[in-house]
This record gives sequence, C-alpha cells and structure tokens, in this order.
Amino acid sequence: MRRTMKANTSASSGLSLPQCGELLHYAIDRLSIEGADSLSPHDRARLASAAAILKQIHEALEEHAAR
Repeated sequence: MRRTMKANTSASSGLSLPQCGELLHYAIDRLSIEGADSLSPHDRARLASAAAILKQIHEALEEHAAR
C-alpha cells in the first residue's frame, strides 16, 4: 500500500475517488502519533481537529463513491 501511496501522491490531479479515500485514510493513520500526550494542549487540539476533518472528508468520499 505504501508504494501505491507514493505513486499517487506524486500525481496531484486525476485521482479517482477510491484513491482519494486511500490517501485520506493514510493521512489519518499518520496523525496517530505516539507520544501525542506530551504535546501542548493547543497542539493536541490542532491534531485532533485535523484528524476529525480528514475523517469527515473520507466519509464523504466513501458516501459519494457508493452512489
């Protein structure tokens, strides 16, 4: 899967919905940082916000692809 991610990230346009979903899922996984508890409350909030936004986008893409 990592090879797919690297190949897809180099082509910023022309991604299919499933490819966008895979990239978002990969980004969400990367936001799960070990040691995040040592971050400041502000940085933890920003990290949680970014993850939540990416999850919403991923869900919207999945819903759109199911149509």
